Amino acid sequence: MKSFYCNFQLALLLLSPLNSSGEGTNLRPAPRPSGSFEELEIQQENIINDLVERMKPRNFFADADAAFDNTTDNTIDNIIIPPKQFFHLHHMKSGGSSLNRFLGCGLRRAKSYYSTHEEHSLQLNQQRLSECSYSYFKQCTTETDHKCNVKFADAAYMEYCAPLSATEKFGWGEADAVTMLRNPVERVWSMFRFQTKSCFKCHNLTDVYDTMDKKGMKAMKEYGGGVCLGQLTNHITRNLQSIINNDDWSDHEKDNARFIDALNNLQNRFVVVGLLDRLDETVDLLSHSFPWLKPELEGTTDEVKCDFPHVNSSPGHNGCGEHGGHWDLPALPDDATRMAIEDHNKLDIKLYEVAKQHFELQLKAAKDPSTNE
Repeated sequence: MKSFYCNFQLALLLLSPLNSSGEGTNLRPAPRPSGSFEELEIQQENIINDLVERMKPRNFFADADAAFDNTTDNTIDNIIIPPKQFFHLHHMKSGGSSLNRFLGCGLRRAKSYYSTHEEHSLQLNQQRLSECSYSYFKQCTTETDHKCNVKFADAAYMEYCAPLSATEKFGWGEADAVTMLRNPVERVWSMFRFQTKSCFKCHNLTDVYDTMDKKGMKAMKEYGGGVCLGQLTNHITRNLQSIINNDDWSDHEKDNARFIDALNNLQNRFVVVGLLDRLDETVDLLSHSFPWLKPELEGTTDEVKCDFPHVNSSPGHNGCGEHGGHWDLPALPDDATRMAIEDHNKLDIKLYEVAKQHFELQLKAAKDPSTNE
């Protein structure tokens, strides 16, 4: 089903990763639909049926429920949620920090519910891995005896602000996963406004791109290290890769394979793929598949309401203005900057177009009567 799903979606959307002249990337043109409209409708129905099954409500705390029900007077240990149950794949400047808060609220609220069991408490092991702490991230993912291996193996819930390949490395391939995407142009511009000084040294974004084009990875010597420059070019595609793990954002030799890897995971790996500009509906989808995430949940001891917060806004003083003041950047990039962003994020833009159509299919799947059976 997975291979069929990817090929059909590309055909259904008439997507071609190339522009009309075939320039700009080494991706081959996507296949065009060859079947009749009726055949395509049947194929889409099959996809929705697959999503209905994948998105069925599930209880992160099911094992805890069973364990509490089976406690006896001789039970002395806390109730532990089994490891590798659920993770969030966080794309920077895509509402991921807010989603972490939202998920964290749901988890804390559930722990509060289980606190009504006076003799036994619920133990929920949570961990996180982030490329923001780049040196730690590299050590953790390359050193086989690093302490993070033990921590991640015991965690029930993980926040991965890292490529999907890291989740595979640590054995989370079967865990339920969610992610949220943002329009690539808006995401890059938000990142630039957020890290104007620390990453981009108060240069115009177009100048940063010029340096990247001329010097490749050596441009990191002029700007912030770690993932600073990688954030500016096809970051979503890299994050969604599980087979290919390549930090070199200037290497385009395997763009076709990278795109296919990311596309397959976008359509097949996640229980829910949210969109930041469809936030209310994203919360509905999350609450559908994970009922413990409903903003309001009956039966909790403190009746906590889990609203979706807005965190990590661009700073009000970036230190890039005159005399160290604030450089007041507009909410949206100008035309020249937008064109530069689009030119350096062609894979992400094509991937996002598929994500928007995938989102519509998720909405249809969630409304299917059989999804609650």
